[in-house]
This record gives sequence, structure tokens and C-alpha cells, in this order.
Amino acid sequence: MLTNQKQFLYRLYFVASILVVLGFGIGYKIFQIQFIEGERFRNLAKEKTIQNLIITPKRGNIYSDDGSLLASSSTNYDIYFDAVTVSNKNFDLFINPLSNSLSKKFNKPPAFFKNSLVNAKKTNKRYHLIARNVSINLLNDIKKMPLFKMGGVRGGLIIEQKIFREYPLGKIAERTIGYERKNNDKYVGVGLEHAFGEILRGKEGSQLMQKISNGKWKPIESLGEIEPKAGLDIVSTINVGFQDIAHHSLLSQLENFEADHGSVVIMETNTGAIKAISNLGRTSEGKYYEKLNYAVGESHEPGSTFKLMAMIAALEDKIIDSSTIIDTKDGILSFYGNKVRDSKKGGYGKITVNDVFKFSSNTGIVDIITKGYAENPKKFSDRLYNMGLNSILDLSIKGEGEPKIPHPKDKNWNGLSLPWMAYGYGVSLTPLQILSFYNAVANDGELLKPVFINRLSSDFKSNNIFKKTVLNPSICSKETLKKVKLMMESVVNEEGGTAYNIKSDEVKIAGKTGTCQVDYNTENVQYISTFVGYFPADKPKYSCIVVIHKPNKNKGYYGSTVAAPVFKKIAEKLNSITPQIKSEFTWEEINQNKLDNSQSKIEIKNGELENIKGKNFNEVLPFLENLGFNVEHQGNGLIIKKYNIIKNSNYKKIILELS
Repeated sequence: MLTNQKQFLYRLYFVASILVVLGFGIGYKIFQIQFIEGERFRNLAKEKTIQNLIITPKRGNIYSDDGSLLASSSTNYDIYFDAVTVSNKNFDLFINPLSNSLSKKFNKPPAFFKNSLVNAKKTNKRYHLIARNVSINLLNDIKKMPLFKMGGVRGGLIIEQKIFREYPLGKIAERTIGYERKNNDKYVGVGLEHAFGEILRGKEGSQLMQKISNGKWKPIESLGEIEPKAGLDIVSTINVGFQDIAHHSLLSQLENFEADHGSVVIMETNTGAIKAISNLGRTSEGKYYEKLNYAVGESHEPGSTFKLMAMIAALEDKIIDSSTIIDTKDGILSFYGNKVRDSKKGGYGKITVNDVFKFSSNTGIVDIITKGYAENPKKFSDRLYNMGLNSILDLSIKGEGEPKIPHPKDKNWNGLSLPWMAYGYGVSLTPLQILSFYNAVANDGELLKPVFINRLSSDFKSNNIFKKTVLNPSICSKETLKKVKLMMESVVNEEGGTAYNIKSDEVKIAGKTGTCQVDYNTENVQYISTFVGYFPADKPKYSCIVVIHKPNKNKGYYGSTVAAPVFKKIAEKLNSITPQIKSEFTWEEINQNKLDNSQSKIEIKNGELENIKGKNFNEVLPFLENLGFNVEHQGNGLIIKKYNIIKNSNYKKIILELS
């Protein structure tokens, strides 16, 4: 009996000991979780439901030189209701006045909103939709409504901001205006949007957010909130009127000649400001759009437009004078079994250097360069280098094509290099590089860097003005400039000139045609048609280049017939409208408009829409749509007049006229 009692006690003590050990273990684990690793576990829990999320700032606008919008950021808001955070007392107290207020703003009966909100409260919805795409003015009214004016916690108001980018010109100048997007941790893009992305982006903010349901996040009031800083606005050199003329003039000719692609650039002579740049490529369906920035990035053989560079070199080195007689013989020269031919069968005979340029004689210019530099071809290449032709323009827009100017030190230099260079083969330049050189001739020898931006703005004030950048103060002597200017005028204004067909009674043009073969080593030879020059010839204001690739050969391919007519159309239109164009809108005027408009609220007074003039289309769209209008617009830019809302209300459609 005693033995059995002892065994029972031993077992009891053993079980008790195990329970004590387990108790100590559990206690220690509780202590460890709560005091030793507690902070880590609490942080893990918070990370799952509460995070500090990035707030995207409003991106700066891009304006044209006359104050029209080229790219803008519009902000809309989605409004939600968190039924969980609102007390039953407050909900019952304010549900009726809140429903009435929402009814007045959104043209739905109060019962619609009351039933919707009551249902959200019953089902404990944390992200109940009230309205989408609300404007800032309407948002401010919503914030003042009963219950909602109590804020995000007590009032259950959730505001979700949406920023989107708009381009009022649509597809016009699309590649130049460009785009920018974030790819992982890097920004990628093209055009002005990317080139000045750091300026336009602004500075990100942060907001403590709580995850509530279905992946949705709700802002939490916090002292650590950082407001985002909006990006700066930029005013480009692009003129909307010029751009429209360039775009449609190029488009029409591309369609007429069924060409593959083309580009037009208009540059202000004495500043280097790019006033218009159009790049159109053909789709498989035969339509044209801003496919690539050919003017900036496509480096190709310039053909006869390079004769200007060769002629300047020969004049500067005193190899010839403008009156020197050159024998073009029968219009054919041979080099190692390869022939240089003039477009005129039989050649031009004996002609002056001036006529070599006017007639665009291949044999004439090749004869000048090969004889003049045969003993020292390095001198020719060095002269071209000294003029800056071998250097990039270092544009603000990325993707500039590399220039190629052969030099005797190159491994692939051979006996054909010098004669081929003379009339633009074996050489490679972009349209913008060619234009910049021609612009230097128009600008009395001063080579300027092409610029796309005039100034920046912040808080409605100009804070940075981009000045012209001189790349080469003088590409050649004044004497040589005078001679080549006369040659360029003769091309257009004298009989026999290759561009005599575009002689204008309205504006005097100076320039040079170019017709360059491409794919010339294949059976299917194609052409690049070019005209580049400036106007008015006696007092240059603008330089322009037109380049059209691979026109239908059956319809024409010479620079004189394909590219030159586009140049003439542009020159005459700009000459006719320039006196009336206010192309230098002062920054103060632009910003005063912005300031006035930003502080004025759209409203209806005496049957008229007040404060609508001068606003962005997307600013007024939500307001008018909430009134039940079908809204359309004509033109681009800002709204240019007031509207009578009573007159238009009969039709339920309103067409806004934009600048």
C-alpha cells in the first residue's frame, strides 16, 4: 500500500514539474515577444496595414512662345466615404443635410444619396464611391458639406487625387513635346518632357496611409505628412501658328508624293530658337504621324546641300573666286572607274563658280575640290572641322545623330573620299545640323546652338531665361559670306537656278536644293529630297529645312520639285502672318493670365458662364458635364470667349472655342 502511494506521489511530482517547466517556458516566450521582440512584431503588423506612401506632385506645364498650352497636367479627384470611422450619432445627425448637399451638386435626388450612404453604413463599407473625376472647385464645395467638413476620420471623407497629362495639339509636334514615364527607378522618355523632366517633375511628397479594404488606402492625419512640390512650368520656343503651318505643309506633300517620311524645322535666325519642328512617318496603311524625331536623330548623306560647305572651304582657302571659270566638259568625271554626273545631259560647258552653285553642277564642285585639295586633302577636312561640322550641337533634346566628316587620318579614307565629299556623299549630317550651318550663313557667320526653351516659371514669376549659345562666332570671313549669299539667292531668283520654280513675288528666298541617292548599291535606288535656306533673303528672319525621304520616283524625286515647294508655302504663309503674330508674349502677360484664372471660380451669373475665358478646356469640362452638357472644343490652347448658358441649354451641347 505504501509503495503504491509513493509511486503515485512520484508521478504527481513529475507531472507538476513538467507543468512548472512549461509554465516558465510560456512565460518566457510571452516576455520575449512583448518586451524583447515586441517592437519588431508591432512594426511588421503596421507595415501590413499602415505605410508612408508617395504623393505624386503636379507636373509643370509646357507652353508655346505665345502662351498656348503644349502639355498640361490636369487634376481630378475621386470621392469616397468610409462608413466605419463615422460614429452612429454623427451619421444620423448629418445624413439628411449631406444627402441634400450632394443632390444639388450632382443632379440626383437626395433619396439616391441617402439610400446609398445608409447601405454603406449598414454593411460597414470603408471605400464607398461618391463621385469620380471631380474638379478642384467642386472638391472644395464637397469639403464644406455637412459631415464631410469634419474631415477624414470623423467625417469619413476620402479624397483620391488623379493627375493625368494632356496634349492640346494632339499629334502635332508629338515627338518634340515628347513624354516621360518612370520605369522602375529610372525615368525614360523623349522630347521636351524628358529633356526637362527634372524641372517639370517637381518634388514628391509623402502621406501616412492605412490599408482598409480591397487594396485601397486611406490617408491618416499625421504630423509627418510632406506636401508635394509642383514642378516648374516651361515656355518653349515653339510657336503654335508656325507649327501648324509646318505640319500641314509637310503632310500634304508627303501624301502627294507617297513618301516614306519627312521633316521640317523652322529656326529664328538671330537666336537659334526653334519655332516649329515637324516629323512625320508613314504607316503600313499609308497614314502619317509623328513617328520619330527625324530632324534631331536621323543622320544621312546631305547630297547637294553640302555644296555650300565645300564652296565656303574653297573660297576661304583662295582656291577659287566666284567668277572663276570651271569646265564641266560633257557633264561626266571619272574616278577609279566611278563616274560623277551632272543632272543635265552633256553638262553645262564652261561656267563661273557662281553658276556651278546655281545649276548645282556635280562635276563643277567635284572639279574645284579635287584639283584644289589633291595634294593636301587634310586641309579640306580640317577646314570643315574648323567650321564645326564634325561636332554635335549638344541639343537639350536627347538622341542627336552623330555627324560624320571623313578625314585622311581615317582608316577607310581612299581615293574616292575627297571627290565624293564635295557633293555630299560619304558625309553624314542630321537635318538640324544642316539647318544650323545654313542659319549661320544667314546670321552673318555666327553658328548658334538650336534652343527649344525660352524660360522657366515658378509661382507665376519668370526665374530663368535661356539665352542664345554661340558655337562658333564666325564660320568664315565676311567676304566669303557675301559671295555665298549671292549664290544662294541665284538658286531661287535667277533663271536656270535649281529652285527657280519657287521664286516668290511675296518674299525673297535664298537657299539650296539637294537630291541624294540612298540605297544606291541596290537595284531599288531611292532618293532624299531637300531644300534648305532662309527668308527674307535681304534681311533673314527665319531659316528652314525641308527633307523628304523616298518619294514615289514616278511622281518626282528632285529637291526642286518635292521639297522646295513646301519651303515656299511655309515662307509665304509666315511672311503674311508674321506682322500680326504676337510671337513674343511677355512672361508677365502669361503669368498674369495664369494668376487671374487660378484665383477665379467658374460660376453662372445672369445666364453667362463667368470666369471661363482664358481657362484650360479640362478645367471647365467637369463643371459643364455636371450641368448635363455634351462638351466639345475647336482649336487648341485656352478658351477665348464667354458663353451664354441659357441660350445653349436648349441644345444640351456646347462647343468651346480655344486659341
